[in-house]
Amino acid sequence: MVGMAAPATARPITADEFLHMPENEGAELVDGCIVRKSMGNESDWLGSEILIRIGIYLREHPFGRVFGAENGIQVWPDRPNHVRKPDVSFIRNGKLPDNRPVKGWQRQVPDLVVEVVSPNDEVDPFEQKLQDYRDAGVPLIWVILPGSQRAQVLTPTTRIDVPATGTLDGADILPGFTLPLPEIFAGLEG
Repeated sequence: MVGMAAPATARPITADEFLHMPENEGAELVDGCIVRKSMGNESDWLGSEILIRIGIYLREHPFGRVFGAENGIQVWPDRPNHVRKPDVSFIRNGKLPDNRPVKGWQRQVPDLVVEVVSPNDEVDPFEQKLQDYRDAGVPLIWVILPGSQRAQVLTPTTRIDVPATGTLDGADILPGFTLPLPEIFAGLEG
């Protein structure tokens, strides 16, 4: 998730340079500065579990592609050196060329972004990341809150709290897909 920025360099790093740097693993590029994503084991597991469930759903309903935490998106025309890596993202068929993953950074706005809050996430950078997704026009954002076993659903105009007993709904992005929070968080108990 969102961590600390690397020390300032003499000049901003371009998105293309970042793509070819080993430092891009587990990091994002925020306006030319490398920012480490410090994701803990619990948060990574939750992101992976959501990725798997969406992937299984897509086998029977091939609406698009689901991507994991290293899929960088570069979708801000006025911020060419800005690459975010959601924990999970989904993009519908028809947006990717030939409906296939692209080489390099994804330049199509995802239809769904999932972010799992990690213990090391700082509030302001995390909120800025969510605002970046909204600014890009991501229509559905799920924020998973492991500490309280809740979630939030963000659309371009709303932010809704979902209780621990609630269910996330794919709405018109993933029609018929649901994600019951008790099932996801049950994997953390025991």
